Amino acid sequence: MTGSSDIADRGVETENKRIVLAMWHEVINGRDYAKAGQYIAEDYIQNSPSAGQGLAALVAFLKWELGEGPLAPGTYELTQFRHVIAEGDLVQLMFQRTIPDPKDAAATINVWWYDTYRLKDGMIVEHWDSALE
Repeated sequence: MTGSSDIADRGVETENKRIVLAMWHEVINGRDYAKAGQYIAEDYIQNSPSAGQGLAALVAFLKWELGEGPLAPGTYELTQFRHVIAEGDLVQLMFQRTIPDPKDAAATINVWWYDTYRLKDGMIVEHWDSALE
């Protein structure tokens, strides 16, 4: 039998997924960095070796990696996630990326990529990914 806390947990998990997906599509895909603070806490913890700690460092990294923005709505592609998994305060996004084949410079390969976010009080407070230094 499902208890009321299970239902409440699923509601929080569903809302956490919505927050993470909105952030990804608006801030990362759309490069609307001004909206980052609507989704990401100022003292955001970054566990990726690629970017520094805090919201300001993340925005600086995204501008460096993706370029300036924002892009006009409808003019950019949205990341197609294969799995969006929520468990408690964590949300994981899984998708495939095409990268250069390390064994053949003329070819590319598809690899699985993931980004995991921890949320607290409706804000993204921590991040992990599969990036290498």
